[in-house]
Amino acid sequence: MGSIPLSRKRVFDAFDFTKPDKVPVEHFPSTRGYFDYGEKMRDLFIKYPGDFGDVSKVDIPVIPDGAYDESGEYYEEKMDEWGILWAFRIFQIQGHPLKRPLDDWKNLDSYKLPPVPYGSERFKEYIKNQKKKYFAMQGMFTLFERLTAVRLFEDVLMDMHMDTPEINRLADMITDYYLKTIDNLLEADVDCVEFGDDFGTQTGLMISPEIFRNFLKPRYQKMIDRVKNAGKLVHYHSCGANTELLEDIADMGIDSYWPQLTAYNQKELAAFLKKKKIACALHFRGEVMNFSTPAQIREKVMETAEIFDVKNGGGWFYIEVDDGFPYENTKALFEIVNEIR
Repeated sequence: MGSIPLSRKRVFDAFDFTKPDKVPVEHFPSTRGYFDYGEKMRDLFIKYPGDFGDVSKVDIPVIPDGAYDESGEYYEEKMDEWGILWAFRIFQIQGHPLKRPLDDWKNLDSYKLPPVPYGSERFKEYIKNQKKKYFAMQGMFTLFERLTAVRLFEDVLMDMHMDTPEINRLADMITDYYLKTIDNLLEADVDCVEFGDDFGTQTGLMISPEIFRNFLKPRYQKMIDRVKNAGKLVHYHSCGANTELLEDIADMGIDSYWPQLTAYNQKELAAFLKKKKIACALHFRGEVMNFSTPAQIREKVMETAEIFDVKNGGGWFYIEVDDGFPYENTKALFEIVNEIR
């Protein structure tokens, strides 16, 4: 791998559990972070560049004219390509579905999925250019979250529990759609495909392990097998307390995992992932970033980096700036990650 550009090589080393020249870092260009801190956020991305792409050129978002309710608070409604009407109460933060196309199963026969993305020559050229320096990871294939977006959450839970023909048909439709999308990503020659669903609350699962194993896992396995059979890597994200599902998620053949660190015993998680040779994306958020001091953040990041032994491979830092991160905490995170690297 001597001819591979350094940023790309660092990430491959992390996946391979090989000691990198620097611990890789992935920056997610959170438009909320850009909205909160503008050019100061851009300056951090320029000063501390990442290994998954240059995100410093993302436009700073501006609240559109008229995007306010009667009390003067920010509010927008938007219809997406899946036919879901979303309500947004915090600018640049995920909203809540107001209207869903499949609350009534009578609409299933006529329901049309969006056009399959990533098939353009422009996208292929983008990936080709990306790989000249950076690691190319694309996608975010969610099945559980997609089902609970197009249909009422509690109805989906009941549908899966009862194993209805309709929920199986819909899940298969979405899986087939994702397989076509994955084929486009593979044709574009990405390095890694990302999957993910949030299955847990802060204290436990939203679904039973049996439903995951019987309903969701076989469909995920079909998609993951498509990627692995093409010789590409699989990255899997899941927030929440998912300890009961961790063995099942690992068994699907994933190469890296992006967990909600605070929902696990970190030493146990690190030991499990190392045993399975699954790399870990270290993401700091919530109480660590919103309510700690810069000194406490430094201590926590240093501790976590040591637990996961990222200096010797098997992990990387993932930085995403959420709503409510004080700027001094955001800056401290960038600085300590750079110091560790």
